[in-house]
Amino acid sequence: MVKSAPVLTALVIAYPFVNHLGATFAAPALGLLWLGLLLLASFWLGSRSPVFLALALTSLAAAVLGQFQGNADLFARVPPVMICFSLAWVFGRTLLPGRTALIILVGQRARGELAEPVARYGYRLTVVWTSFFVLMGLECVLLGLFASPLWWSVFTNFVNYLLIGLLFVVEYPIRLIILRGYEHAPFLVSVRESLRLDLR
Repeated sequence: MVKSAPVLTALVIAYPFVNHLGATFAAPALGLLWLGLLLLASFWLGSRSPVFLALALTSLAAAVLGQFQGNADLFARVPPVMICFSLAWVFGRTLLPGRTALIILVGQRARGELAEPVARYGYRLTVVWTSFFVLMGLECVLLGLFASPLWWSVFTNFVNYLLIGLLFVVEYPIRLIILRGYEHAPFLVSVRESLRLDLR
C-alpha cells in the first residue's frame, strides 16, 4: 500500500512547476487540473474533509469550463489568492480573544508550557505571519489583475515560496537574539516543528 505522505508531498512539490508550464505554454487549465487532483488525493488519502472534496471538484470544473470558454487563465489566477488568504486566516483567527496564538500552540506541543517571554514572542510571530500572508494575498491580486501570464507565474509559483523560506531563515537568528538565554532547537528541527500546524 502506498503511503499517503510521500504521494501528497510529491504532488505538492510538483504543483508550482506544473502550474508554471501551463502558464508558459498557454495551457492554464493544466495547473487547475493538477490542483484538483492534489486536493482529491488529499481527500482520499487521509483528510476525508468535505472542504477538500468541494475545492477539488471546483478546481476540476473550473479547468474544464475555462478550457471550453477560453477563460481558464482567469480561473487559474484565483488559487494563489485563496491560498494566501486562507493561510492568513489560519494564523489570524488564533489571535482573536479567547484563542491561543498558533505559534504558541506549536511551541507548547513541542516543549510543553512556555515561559512568558517565549509566549509573547510566539504571539508576535503569529501576527507577523498573518500580516505576511495578507500582503502576499494582495500581491497575488495585483499580479492577477495586471501582470502578464509569465510574470504572474514566476511570482506566484516560485518567488512567493522563496519569500516564505526567507522569512523562516531571517526569523531564526532574530529569535536567538530576542530569546537569548533560552534553549532553542536547531534550525531545521525548528522549521519542521513550525510546519506541523494545528489547523482545527
